[in-house]
Amino acid sequence: MKRLLSLILTITLALSMVSCGSKTEKSDYQIYYLKSDKAGIVPKDYTFQSDDTAEMVEEAINELAESPDDIDYINTIPSEVEAKSWEINDGNLSLYLVGGYDSLDTYTEILVRAAIVKTLVQIDGVESVSIYVNDAPLADSNGDSVGAMTADTFIEDFGQETDSLLSSELTLYFASADGMSTVAETREVYYSRNVTIERLVIEQLLKGPDSDELLSAIPPGTKLNSISVSENGVCIVNFDAAIESTVTGVTENVTVYSIVNSLTELDNIKQVQILVNGDTPHISNVDVDLSSSISRNEDIINELVDQEEEDEELYLEDDSDFDYTETEEQ
Repeated sequence: MKRLLSLILTITLALSMVSCGSKTEKSDYQIYYLKSDKAGIVPKDYTFQSDDTAEMVEEAINELAESPDDIDYINTIPSEVEAKSWEINDGNLSLYLVGGYDSLDTYTEILVRAAIVKTLVQIDGVESVSIYVNDAPLADSNGDSVGAMTADTFIEDFGQETDSLLSSELTLYFASADGMSTVAETREVYYSRNVTIERLVIEQLLKGPDSDELLSAIPPGTKLNSISVSENGVCIVNFDAAIESTVTGVTENVTVYSIVNSLTELDNIKQVQILVNGDTPHISNVDVDLSSSISRNEDIINELVDQEEEDEELYLEDDSDFDYTETEEQ
């Protein structure tokens, strides 16, 4: 009996030591690959060999360039592209690629950058990723620099949840610096087909403006319960009670029309009905009846003029007041 108890104790201790040793392994990571038909990206569980940030980044980049064992997936970094180098500064990882990246079609290129970013930002110390191609910043289809990207840049894990990736340029209205008007800000986002464009607008409003000169008009912590559009073009937006809070330095009118004007930028939306948990919201100091649908308000929109352009116009106006006479040479 004693021998049996001793054997059980020995086995238990051995299993305990194995279990303790496995705690140091990183098994809660994923490498994102492209589907072989390029219909999306798919995460595959991965265990890093090290917990050092630099070594993990190097290991992840190598995995992204390797062909996965599963024939349903292909390597994220194409064979004609090489990861030349990388560096991390203040949480931003700059990845320098060389080769034929520019030859990728638009759809595939978006999938590649999404898979790279979503893989690397899982690593501690990497908050965003900037991609450079042949020493030039990665540019979008319009030639504009893409800049630093996070996992939130790509709205959904579209490789898992849908067969197609969409992109859209949204016009969103945030609060001006004095909180008295709304100002338009445009941004290009990538999202899955199963996300409605009106939901995407509200989600982007909740994230706040990109510009430091603008303010978020929606109270922090606000949650979207549901959103739908009727056949007659009325968008019904149902928030939780946080929307009834005030935003410091921003009028309630601006909060309301930040939502209404952003949604009515969409062709299929003519008016907006705002609800709080299914009922009429209790928001004071607004000049509109919140119990019914609300139309767009152009008067509250502030058209900001770029200061350099404004100075140039003033200079030209002043210049036009002078009379120019030609001086004859003596």
